[in-house]
Amino acid sequence: MTRACDNLLNRAGLRRLARLFRRDARGVAAVEFAMILPAMLAIYFGIVETGQGVMIDRKVTQLTRSLADLTAQSTTISNTEMSNIFDAAQTVMMPYTSANPKMSVHHIVIDSAGVAKVCWSEERNSTKYARGTTVTIPADLRLPNTSIVMAQASYDFTPVVGWIITGGALTIGGDPIYMRPRLGKAGGTASIEQIERSGVSMCPGFS
Repeated sequence: MTRACDNLLNRAGLRRLARLFRRDARGVAAVEFAMILPAMLAIYFGIVETGQGVMIDRKVTQLTRSLADLTAQSTTISNTEMSNIFDAAQTVMMPYTSANPKMSVHHIVIDSAGVAKVCWSEERNSTKYARGTTVTIPADLRLPNTSIVMAQASYDFTPVVGWIITGGALTIGGDPIYMRPRLGKAGGTASIEQIERSGVSMCPGFS
């Protein structure tokens, strides 16, 4: 009899305790917040870093255009002037200066057969082409006996959180922008209008 009463009392106590737990909502909000916090942070940082990437992409496009534009305005470019062009164009990247952008400028001469070759090439934190290297440019720009400036730039963007997924920096940019010389002068064996690089023979005559 005593044991049966004890069992009834235990069951009643458990039922009362269960009712108390059901009615007591304290801490539920904190638990729910803790569960959704990681997802909220991931969404927040994803939005921020996506915005950063879009802005950097726009900056790199502006940088590439500036490289081509400043070069195309020249008649003869010295070492100092080339360095100034890189310095001026790089300011476009402000305030994204955590990494140095990769920049290159290539002056392409198209011969009478429509073959595009590098006359001279300069770079900063990048790679330049050897003189006489045949390059592929859009067909509508490959006009015989003309020249063109080809500029390229890229930026290595390292996301604050996204590097866990990407495994490192993301290279943004790299697409070339082309511009015709505005103040070029005739030179080379075919008297093609082009931009002269100090200390470099004009083209054709790629040797």
